[in-house]
Amino acid sequence: MPKAKSASASKQPGARGAASEPSEASLPLVLTAAEQDLLGRALRLLVNVQAAPFVERARREGYTAEEHREGWRLLKLASGEQRSLEHLFVEASSGGVVEGAERMRLLQEVDTFENTWFPRARAIIRRVVPRERRDGFEAAFFKNLEQQPLGPAVIMSVGTFLRRVEGLARNSDGDAKKVHKTLTARGLTEARMQQVRDQLARLEAGAGALGQPPRVPAAELERARKEQREALEGLRDWFNDWATTLRQVFSVKAQIQLGLTVVKRAAAAAGEVVEEEPPLDGDDDGAEGEVRGAEPLLG
Repeated sequence: MPKAKSASASKQPGARGAASEPSEASLPLVLTAAEQDLLGRALRLLVNVQAAPFVERARREGYTAEEHREGWRLLKLASGEQRSLEHLFVEASSGGVVEGAERMRLLQEVDTFENTWFPRARAIIRRVVPRERRDGFEAAFFKNLEQQPLGPAVIMSVGTFLRRVEGLARNSDGDAKKVHKTLTARGLTEARMQQVRDQLARLEAGAGALGQPPRVPAAELERARKEQREALEGLRDWFNDWATTLRQVFSVKAQIQLGLTVVKRAAAAAGEVVEEEPPLDGDDDGAEGEVRGAEPLLG
């Protein structure tokens, strides 16, 4: 259930959620789908351009051995090939790709619990507690307690909610006991609450359960991340430069082999239609017909 972020939500979730978050320097550089595509197409160009049908024509357009080596250098840096294993251990222990996916799954489950039981508890209080005191009872139970947007803030809000429910059971007030009994009958049993406590404990422990990662200075991690990011940007410029040049001289079939042009497949009523993103205009010694237009640069 989507929730609007309240003014208090942006301030309250404060310290506890932030304290368990890994530092910026230790987080992995997560590649987008476009960046993954860039790496794949650059690799195809670097490998296939060495074949006899392509290399001589590419040389005539200025594609030198130095340019080829530069492409490989940028690709290796951009893909993280030269990152040390110690860096990867630190990133995995600080919320890397696998750990990050598991953390998000847990947050979503806790958020679902919050979306389910906060409104249910409020409605049960207003039904079970006598009219003359239910407003005060509700205000006391939900004091400084609001539903939070999906994110670290739900760790604190749900933890507080569970402690308030536990307090109902221990309270000598008859209305408190009736509210607790009704919540239990509706499904908020001790077993269900323990399940959520375990999820919160895993979220708060973070990567601690993975064991002690190697000690790597934050400055070293940040330098490696920056180097990889700069290499991605450099590789994009390098690829777009040569893709623009070589599309003008190679046939569509050759462009696909070199990764300069991609193939789009779409289902049609009469069967499957294959569309090729057209290259730039240009003469081609052996082109398979004239093509016009340009595939957009990778950005």
